[in-house]
Amino acid sequence: MKRKHRRQRIFLMSGGVNSSGIPLAKADSAGAGATPVKTLAEIRETSATKSDRWAVVLFDDTHHSTDYVIWALIKTLPELSTVDASLIMLEAHNTGKGVVTLCGRQQAEAYRDALRVLQLGCEVEPGW
Repeated sequence: MKRKHRRQRIFLMSGGVNSSGIPLAKADSAGAGATPVKTLAEIRETSATKSDRWAVVLFDDTHHSTDYVIWALIKTLPELSTVDASLIMLEAHNTGKGVVTLCGRQQAEAYRDALRVLQLGCEVEPGW
């Protein structure tokens, strides 16, 4: 059964890409019975209405070592792998901030508070 789902995903992706960069499903060319592909405006509109998606944003840290930041991320979010924590740390280092996770507001605030206890600069941002 797992193999069947994989084939369906590959089949859908092989349909190409439309002008907005969204993959076209093979079913889109089938006609009336096909499910429509959402445009970018529709995707933004849908995600804007989700008020329970909050981002925990980590800021660049010049006081702690990279190993400490990675350790703190894994300590706070045990489901993160070392690679994921490293990528978050590098994003924050290179761009000034990195998204740690997207979740509900209460959980995001709990993660923020835990990271602040470990002396890392972070904030919770709405609308993700």
